[in-house]
Amino acid sequence: MPTYTYACARCGTFELVRSIARRTDPAHCPGCDRLGARVFTSPHLSRLDPSLDRAVTSAGLSSERPKVTRHVPPAARPAPSARPGHPALPRP
Repeated sequence: MPTYTYACARCGTFELVRSIARRTDPAHCPGCDRLGARVFTSPHLSRLDPSLDRAVTSAGLSSERPKVTRHVPPAARPAPSARPGHPALPRP
């Protein structure tokens, strides 16, 4: 579930984890129990799963600085069959 930021007139800002359906509902401040309105902030990307964070970071880096290949990689050759009934194919 997403984390939303709300503002209380007395205590300042606080964060709540709630469903998207309840995102616009006012929230009770955990300090004074007054109602606080939602504050629109940037997404909380710092709380991503570590593997997802690495994927997002590497995707951003590759779009800015793609790796340049200076040679054609060698072709992968299939492994020979271990079964004696399979004849070897001629090589070009």
